[in-house]
Amino acid sequence: MHGGIILKQTKKIIDNIYYKHITYDNIRSMWEIVRKTCKNKKAIYKYTVHQNTTNYILYQKLLNCNYEPMPYRLFLIFEPKERLVMSQTISDKIINHFVANYYLLPYLENKLIDSNVATRKGKGSNYADKLINDYINRIRMKNPKKDIYVLKIDISKYFYTIPHDILMDKLSKKIKDENVLRIIKTILTETDKPYINKTINKLNKKYHTNIPLYKKGVGLSIGAMTSQFLAIFYLNDLDHYIKETLGCKYYIRYMDDFIIIDNNKERLKEVWELIRIELNKLKLSINPKSSIINLKSGIVFLGYKYIIDNDKYKIVYRKKTITKIRKKLKILKKHDLVKYYKSYASYYGYLNKIKIYDRRFTMNILEKYDYFRKKYPKEIIFIRDARLYKTYGIDVKTLQKIFNIKDNAFDVYNIRSIFDYLKSIDSEYVVIDASLNVIEIKSDNKLNNSI
Repeated sequence: MHGGIILKQTKKIIDNIYYKHITYDNIRSMWEIVRKTCKNKKAIYKYTVHQNTTNYILYQKLLNCNYEPMPYRLFLIFEPKERLVMSQTISDKIINHFVANYYLLPYLENKLIDSNVATRKGKGSNYADKLINDYINRIRMKNPKKDIYVLKIDISKYFYTIPHDILMDKLSKKIKDENVLRIIKTILTETDKPYINKTINKLNKKYHTNIPLYKKGVGLSIGAMTSQFLAIFYLNDLDHYIKETLGCKYYIRYMDDFIIIDNNKERLKEVWELIRIELNKLKLSINPKSSIINLKSGIVFLGYKYIIDNDKYKIVYRKKTITKIRKKLKILKKHDLVKYYKSYASYYGYLNKIKIYDRRFTMNILEKYDYFRKKYPKEIIFIRDARLYKTYGIDVKTLQKIFNIKDNAFDVYNIRSIFDYLKSIDSEYVVIDASLNVIEIKSDNKLNNSI
């Protein structure tokens, strides 16, 4: 499903890939990915109720080539800085994952260079950090006495300025199936709809922000799975030009931020100008903050500061970033343990380098119980732990009164009779699985049984 495992394609396959991948099972597998990764649990729950029917409708839409996206829900977030989020419906998320995983990744990812590292499996910021350290150490070994310079380039408003026509032209050179190109264009052109800029204007006015508007035929939506891949693909030809034609061996790109490392400052100036010319052809512009920096002054890239101080190469961790992370985790740990552990897991790669080694990313069973006890104060809470259903505290005392038992853990056979009796006496309870999903609930006389 992911790039890097697809063998060399024949022209016939490239020309006829649309219907090849449209199966109900493939739609269902994309739904499973969305179900596990989507943060909007309320929307996931609503979709789950009619999942088979809705997945079949999506399957039919793809077969009949009549898929049209629903409008995005636009809102702003303000950490770490203000930015626009364009939230899709669950159905649209499923289609986006389908297009990315079956039409983009298998046929295009193997065309990308290794040091194009954003949002790709096995890469990301940790891989970028590994490359930077490797490149700098190689250069220092070859020329220990020479200064090291870094050309650091950032593209202005990248997602808002990618032209659809140039992007589609690049895609059409790699994929010849018109149905695949059509569905990609359908997803792209949703940003042309009038409601997009109308909503952005309202948000800017309400929050006194300056979020850019979309020009017709320009820009990728923010947050969609297809947008992430198309953004790393759009500069692929430039990546090859920099690495192969210009011969810049020590080059890394993370989406619209890239660095080139070299001993020769004058050469980097020439490279900078040549890159600027190529970006102009792509109708993109370089952010004025871009510059050439001596590594003795240090460069900041993806949250780390790399510096040569007294001939010693160091990675300096930005105090501002660490302070923000610790503050956020402290608040989450106090108010929402579920979000705390998810956030901690995502920050671990960074925190590990500042000597924080606790690898526990999930709540223990007592933490789960306490969390859901606060969330459902009137119900008896059961936590499914492997093959047992466990409860604690006041709920053990409640069960003792009802059943005259002292156990707090029950196997699947005993728990079913307990549930049946609790229902018969209108006693409310909630069952939580290992992934913190509510899998059975009897509350306010409403039943949802999915065990």
